[in-house]
Amino acid sequence: MALSGDAARTNQPTTQGGDRFMPSSALTRRSFFAAGAAAGAAVAFGGVGVGGRRSEAFAWGEDHVVEYAATTCDGCGNKCGMGAWTQDGALWRFMGLEDHPFAHGHLCVRGLGYTAVAYSEDRLTTPLKNDGQGNFSAVSWDEAIVDIAARIKEAEPSRVALFQDSRATDQYYTQRFMNALGSANYYTDTVLTDMDILTGITNILGVFPAPHAEGSKYIVLLDKSYYEGVRPAETEEVIRVRENGGKVVVVDPRLPSIGALADEWVCVRPGFELAFLLGVMGHLLNNDLYDKAFVEANGTGFEAFAESVRSYDAAWASGKTGIPEAKIAEIAEGLAAAAPHCYVDMQWAGTVGSGYRNSAETVRCIILLNAMLGNFNQEGGWVFPLGPWVDDSAFDPTVFKPVGYPQSYAIGAGVHPLAYMYANDCQAAMAAAAEGALDVALFFGSNPLADYPQAAMTAQDVEKIGFKVVVDSFMTETAKTADYVLPETTYLERRGIVGTATAPATVATLRNPVIDQVHPETKPTYRIIVDLAEACGLGEYFSFTLDQLNETYCAAYGVSYDALKSDGLAPIPGCELEFGNVPAFATKSGKIEFACEAYATGGMSAVPAWIEPAVSASGESLRLITGDQVFQSKTYTMASDKLAQLAKDFEADRVWMATSRAAELGIEDGDVVELSNDSGSVQAKVRVTGRIHPDAVYLPPHYGCESEEIRAAFGFGASHKALVTRQAEPESGSGMLQEVLVNVKKVGA
Repeated sequence: MALSGDAARTNQPTTQGGDRFMPSSALTRRSFFAAGAAAGAAVAFGGVGVGGRRSEAFAWGEDHVVEYAATTCDGCGNKCGMGAWTQDGALWRFMGLEDHPFAHGHLCVRGLGYTAVAYSEDRLTTPLKNDGQGNFSAVSWDEAIVDIAARIKEAEPSRVALFQDSRATDQYYTQRFMNALGSANYYTDTVLTDMDILTGITNILGVFPAPHAEGSKYIVLLDKSYYEGVRPAETEEVIRVRENGGKVVVVDPRLPSIGALADEWVCVRPGFELAFLLGVMGHLLNNDLYDKAFVEANGTGFEAFAESVRSYDAAWASGKTGIPEAKIAEIAEGLAAAAPHCYVDMQWAGTVGSGYRNSAETVRCIILLNAMLGNFNQEGGWVFPLGPWVDDSAFDPTVFKPVGYPQSYAIGAGVHPLAYMYANDCQAAMAAAAEGALDVALFFGSNPLADYPQAAMTAQDVEKIGFKVVVDSFMTETAKTADYVLPETTYLERRGIVGTATAPATVATLRNPVIDQVHPETKPTYRIIVDLAEACGLGEYFSFTLDQLNETYCAAYGVSYDALKSDGLAPIPGCELEFGNVPAFATKSGKIEFACEAYATGGMSAVPAWIEPAVSASGESLRLITGDQVFQSKTYTMASDKLAQLAKDFEADRVWMATSRAAELGIEDGDVVELSNDSGSVQAKVRVTGRIHPDAVYLPPHYGCESEEIRAAFGFGASHKALVTRQAEPESGSGMLQEVLVNVKKVGA
């Protein structure tokens, strides 16, 4: 095992507006969250009961059998540790694992409510076959697998693709299957979430940072509103920063519920976050406020970097961002005074990962600004957790037959010179499908018709794929277009693959089953892949069991599989971070690339420089921005009737519009407005608020479900992706999800 850097990942603030965003207070009143809650983006509960068929399970008596299992949540990609109790075999209570570095004994609102999916009446319960007219009938697993395998074997491997949700359940199996098949066409939605972050980290640092909120004295939460999936432990730590006299500043075009954690909201013009960062760095340079010793010892190309960035002072940044010059200078000086116990946050799955034309440059500046503060591996700064790297040598070739890698590249590979090499382009795959490039597509927990940009175009693209299979727990929009729909177990019903939670003390983790299968005909992803591989004549590559795979990982990590089955986690020996050391930078120079040759050859400047956003708001045409809410993540979380009801109770589907802009357009709070552009049009009620920049309107991305078979979600809200154009940064390939303008008008005016 080699050790390397790995991705880790209540007082009211002052704001520019006067109204209060509902989740900050209203979430505490939801009756199904039995243990109570606090305000904020990942606010935790001590435990909870889930109702439904568990309604009789609250009287703990000698006639009841209570059992415990340690597992992981599936409400987002964080996979926080969760302890769960069943009573008489039914889910009863649950809470975050105390020793899990992402949870610290808590779960977020979404994690609590998502448990309801296991008992949903809308779940798929048996394999279904489409008669070609949109009518589905039940078939046996054997019939489905044999037919699907025959269609795969008929196709050229390069014309077969597999799409998987970014949570990537049992990814080891799905990727191994595609490799065994000889196809490189494996896709998640990375280009729609994290592509720019991955690109920046690999080229500038070569190791993955994580915020260490505990011990910080000054934190800037930049664009945190785009993804409110903050880990519960981090939330707790940020709250302590303020309790201990530190400062937390939110710099964002929108103030969501996570703003409750901050001292202050600084409203930035959307798409101009890069200018804010350049202004802060310029102020540090021009006033000699950066950590010269750290930069000189660990950086390369700093002189060229400084020459470029000095011209971007606070006054210049103010003109671009709309933030007062004095405020930009104040933030720069606040960071410098707190250094190295401070950081500017880089939110995974956020705007900087895939938002604007300048997001790749924004990521680079976040990285280099933190380097200027000298906060690497410092308490309260950016840390680089030690994570295990397991290569092929850990796997016994007599059990895990070497599969090799496809000889041809994935569809869409090589188009963007700075693209992160391990993240295939799902947007390019959809465009290729439109040209008839795919004969077979497998969708595992993936719903492009709801979650990919330009929904109408995506639907047309998917329609042109010759043969489609969807593996999911619900009849999604994409599932309704499939030739076969295969029912998957939910996360509470299955064991997973040993993983890691990287932190100052990295741990191995394991998802363990909590309840028996609710529907006997459902199967976990790994079992479906094994069955399919055997039917395709590829069974030799899957002759191992899940336990053998997990035992192999445990041996490589130096942990006990039995301990993981019992406790859900185990510390990995040798993966304890020592504060104060400097990470080993896996870059070409072995140092932090303040001037980066890869960026220069990839079509960008070797040093940071200002890049204008692709579009600008004007008149009735406003920038459309989005962001996950505290209790939702993508469209899949609406399958939980508990989370769906929460959204409905508080009208969480509303469009946000600034008070000043609404007045100009004659729009009042509660009016129905139409948002439209060349991609489509939607209607929704408006929330007139002082908590969003006047250049923008906000539409949440979770709603607008068009599948009647998901009754909790159907017909609620508007589809954000109906308005988003399919486009990409030319250098990185990252989807520019917020480079979208919409015309706004009051319906009936």
